[in-house]
Amino acid sequence: MLMVLGLGSGILFSQSINFKIGLFSPSLQSDLWEENMNNLAFNKSDMLDTYYGAEYEFFINRIASFSVEIGKYSKEIYSEYRDYTFADDSPIFQNIYLSVTPIEANIKLYPFGHRRVFFPFLGVGVGLYAWTYQQWGDFVIFPELDIQEGFAETETFSFGVNARAGLVLRFHHRFAFALEGKYQYVRGQLSGSFEGFEMLDLGGLTATAGIHIYLR
Repeated sequence: MLMVLGLGSGILFSQSINFKIGLFSPSLQSDLWEENMNNLAFNKSDMLDTYYGAEYEFFINRIASFSVEIGKYSKEIYSEYRDYTFADDSPIFQNIYLSVTPIEANIKLYPFGHRRVFFPFLGVGVGLYAWTYQQWGDFVIFPELDIQEGFAETETFSFGVNARAGLVLRFHHRFAFALEGKYQYVRGQLSGSFEGFEMLDLGGLTATAGIHIYLR
C-alpha cells in the first residue's frame, strides 16, 4: 500500500517551478580582472551582488530530476586609479560593468528521494551564458602614461558547466523552502577592444534561498 501511495504521489507532483534569490560572487581569475584590481580602487568583494533565478524541474523518478534554469546577475563599479592622478591631483575615473545571464540544463540527484520532509540534493549541468563586459572613462596608457577617454565592450555568449548542492524543506505538499550553493565555470572570449588579454573569467559561486512550487 505504501509503495502504491508513494508512486501515486510521484505521478501527482512530478514537476515544480522554483524561484531563487541570493548572491553571486565572481571568481575574477583572469588577467584582465587582475590588472583592473591592481590599477583601480576596487576589490573582489565589490563585485558581489544579487542573483535572481527561475527553474523548471521535471522529476524523472524518486531520486533524479531534469531542470532548466535562467538567471540574472549584473554589477556596475564606479572606480578610479589607485596610483595615478591628473596633473592637478584630481582622480582619474574609470568604470566597470558586468552582466551575466545563465541558461542552464541540469541533472539533479536526491540520494534519499524527494518525497521526504527534509532532503538534500546534488546536481551538475551545462549552460549557455549571455554576458556583457564594459569599461569606460579615462584610461592611462602605459608606458607613456598618456590619458585617453574611451569605451570598450564585449557582448556575446559562452558555454560553461556548473555543479550544485542544496537542502530542501518541504513544509507543505505543494510548497518547499530550499537553500542551494552553485559553482559555475565559464570563460569568455573578449572582443578586439581588449586585445592581448586571455579569456575572461565569468565563473564564481552563487548562494541562494528559494521557494519550490510543486505542480500536478
